[in-house]
Amino acid sequence: MNALQLATKIKNNPEWRKAYDCIANAKSHDIKMKAYQNFEKKFGINLNDSIGIYVKGFL
Repeated sequence: MNALQLATKIKNNPEWRKAYDCIANAKSHDIKMKAYQNFEKKFGINLNDSIGIYVKGFL
């Protein structure tokens, strides 16, 4: 799955969007890292790498 497909899936799926918003709205680095881990556990995709930068650009 490329970054555009992933961004589209996040936009169109409320559960994925809620999990992504936890990352985007994190107030501290520790909370953001925990949100990244939770997203990866739940959906099997690590956004804490280069694809995450592209996904953020599409959202």
